[in-house]
Amino acid sequence: MALLHRVTHDRAVYEAAWNSRNSYGWRLPFGEPMESDFLAYYAERYREHMTLGLGIGALAMLLSVFEDFFIPVGERNFPLFIRFGLVLPAVCLLFILIQRPSLARWQQPILMLSTLGGATAFLLMAFFVTSSLGRIYIDTVMLIQIFGLVLLRMQFSYAIPSVLMIIAGASFALLRLPFSGSVHDHLIGLMLITFAGLLCLVANYLIERSVRSDYLQQRLLEFRQQDLEASNSNLQKLLRSDALTGIFNRRHFDNHLADEFRRAERANYPMALLMIDVDYFKSYNDTYGHQAGDEVLAGVAQTLATFARRPGDVAARYGGEEFALILPGSSEENAMVIAEEIVADIYAQNLPHKSSRISDRLTVSIGVASLQPDGMKQNEAALIANADQALYLAKNTGRNRARSWSSI
Repeated sequence: MALLHRVTHDRAVYEAAWNSRNSYGWRLPFGEPMESDFLAYYAERYREHMTLGLGIGALAMLLSVFEDFFIPVGERNFPLFIRFGLVLPAVCLLFILIQRPSLARWQQPILMLSTLGGATAFLLMAFFVTSSLGRIYIDTVMLIQIFGLVLLRMQFSYAIPSVLMIIAGASFALLRLPFSGSVHDHLIGLMLITFAGLLCLVANYLIERSVRSDYLQQRLLEFRQQDLEASNSNLQKLLRSDALTGIFNRRHFDNHLADEFRRAERANYPMALLMIDVDYFKSYNDTYGHQAGDEVLAGVAQTLATFARRPGDVAARYGGEEFALILPGSSEENAMVIAEEIVADIYAQNLPHKSSRISDRLTVSIGVASLQPDGMKQNEAALIANADQALYLAKNTGRNRARSWSSI
């Protein structure tokens, strides 16, 4: 049975309630909206428990039918009608209603009404049996209280009116109506019913107070679980990300490329790779300083990230001023189109680079390669080697351009 609910309320409210739980005194309810959330939690937590309790109650109702056969034959029909015509069907209906999560908010009122109905039914059975044996039905009222209040986990706020109404009803019936038996016997029966009700109230209170403490612990554990998941997510992001540029690092590049190669081999589609190098980056650092160089690398990385448009595409920092763009499912021709767009985009940003030998602005060179994975020679290492050779060609033929491996 799932007990976790989506936490939608202020964490500080739960922490304050937990810290002040010992100063609550005898009070049980929380403030809203926590109390409404607790009621849903309580209904869900004890649904199976109540289902089992009602099953036991129905069985007990059937097995205790021997009580009716102690009654004289002429007075037996009414108790049997109450037992099988009213009480047992009511227990079965309650069994069905408890299973419906949509009725969770009505769970406790239904339990209270059912308990009161059961107690009233047995008082009626005792009233219409003139024989002194009708007392067994009065004694059963105590069991009804224990069953309805404790076994079915009635909440304390509903248990109080239930006990008071049962005691009031039993007092009126036993002391004012013409029940069989002596007044002394009626007083003893009433005292036992009252004592049983008070014991049930103590049990209800202690059970609910314990459940409320468990509820707070459960909610705080959910918050801590969220914190742990967020920490793990941040840690995984740190392990995959390059600290300077914010895009994926070399480690994630290697892992992702291997995964995509296996996927491409199974699905029989090509793998393309772009190797990107910032032209004359060492000269840029010498001219503008390492801080400016870091900012340029971060800017180039963010530009590349905009070209990783599909789920399998990954832009990563390969090392130093070199970057890579993985393009699963792309032919060399399609990858060249993207590479040329990147070259043009970086050039159009018009970032000054007065120490460059080919331009007065920042430029990049790109090597492009694509192959069909076969698990043998056409593997990750071959793709990287091909893209590196194409990058070398781009740099040797003037830079600020893209070249493909097939053009070598």
